Amino acid sequence: MVIQTGSFENLDHTESSHIENELLTAIARSAEDLTTGRGWPKGVDALLADLGKITNVSRVWIFQTLELEENHILQDYAFEWASKPKYKQIGLPSFNRFSSNTKEPEYISLIESRSRGEYQHVIVDQLADTWLKTYLSNQKILSMLTIPIVVENKWWGTLGFDDCERRIEWSASEIALLRTASFLISSAVLRDTLSAKRRQLDILKRITACSAWELDIRRGHLWCTPEILSNVSKKSNNLQFSFRQCLRKVHPEHRKRFFQLVRQFRQNNDQSFRCDLRIKRDSGDYRWIELTSKIDQNGDVLAGILLDITMRKEAEDRLRHEATTDPLTGVLNRRKIESLVQEHIEIYNKKKETFSLVILDLDHFKTINDTHGHSIGDKVLCHFTQLCQHSLRKIDYLSRIGGEEFAILLPNTSEEDALIIGERICQNIQDNPYIQLNKQIPYSVSIGCSTLKDEYLEVHKIFERADSALYLAKQSGRNQVRVS
Repeated sequence: MVIQTGSFENLDHTESSHIENELLTAIARSAEDLTTGRGWPKGVDALLADLGKITNVSRVWIFQTLELEENHILQDYAFEWASKPKYKQIGLPSFNRFSSNTKEPEYISLIESRSRGEYQHVIVDQLADTWLKTYLSNQKILSMLTIPIVVENKWWGTLGFDDCERRIEWSASEIALLRTASFLISSAVLRDTLSAKRRQLDILKRITACSAWELDIRRGHLWCTPEILSNVSKKSNNLQFSFRQCLRKVHPEHRKRFFQLVRQFRQNNDQSFRCDLRIKRDSGDYRWIELTSKIDQNGDVLAGILLDITMRKEAEDRLRHEATTDPLTGVLNRRKIESLVQEHIEIYNKKKETFSLVILDLDHFKTINDTHGHSIGDKVLCHFTQLCQHSLRKIDYLSRIGGEEFAILLPNTSEEDALIIGERICQNIQDNPYIQLNKQIPYSVSIGCSTLKDEYLEVHKIFERADSALYLAKQSGRNQVRVS
């Protein structure tokens, strides 16, 4: 005899035995605890004990399938009831998270059958002389019945009945009732898994602001827990939205990118999705959130987490600002202005949009530091940047590239216009000296201009040419603008 397998849909339920009523009573007794979550894990132990005593087998057990790969299966002996101490196996090293090689054809067939949700019925001495007969005989098993435990359409584990004293021929009705017991165990596993996820989410909520959400794609309906979107701290009811209402909460600047990511996600049949975007809360303010999701097996439901990452985004912006700006004056630093010049070189190469670079250096600034102190010198530098900004357009970029040396990028600006802007800065500084304790501290600036036109220059060459013009302004008496 080979292994007898079968699907539960094809069982003939007309057979009966004296144990069926007792099995039904035991299952009913366990149903409330296992389906409400109050009976995990003790309720499973109690159910196995009832099943074992009623069927009079040697051992009832549950193997949990932890990992199923092409060449091996990893299982754990999760539960057991034994009629006598000599039949007890749980706790033995060989059954603690044990890995089995799946190279045996007989074992492969067994695993495939369980994965399909089929039961297996074995009388050991009727098996062919193969690996399975040897394996069961070494455990002194005479007959065995195994029923898969299926959770969310996946083989979670196996409910087994071993008899080391009898060769049991199980009836179809008995198998069907025991299958009902496996359903109760499946329900208990599912509820425990959901409870664990709920506990994890509660921990996550205590650590950081987050919400759980679920979108029914077919119905276009979304629900979300209130933590992120609601500004009412104690609101407990879930929020309900249509898909259109949900999209309106996405910041207008992010909608196009969000649609692109969603479209790509659906086209690629991906199983998970992640993006950062800003969404509107009840109060009307926007928060940065990280949206993560995983699609269900049928592809109709997206579920995931909304994580408030506003503080992270603000920190990223702050670090980005610090990396590109001068800490004293708040204008751009040398690295940033050089990258902007490179960008405008590329624009010029494509569109022939000319631009100018202006280098500025405060005249005799060392004298201000020596006479009034470095703190006053710093205030003069800040005063200078403010006057420059008042003289510039919104499209221009001001940067500090050295101690008292500055650079200005003037997009779409001719040499003549750059000269006018430079002269305006000189005049503005002359008309507005820095005042400290009602005392004027006058200063001036020398300026050199370089304009990119009908040529290709690298960044350092443009700076060198503007520096040459600045040197000429210094040599010509300072407080003036020269072009090169």
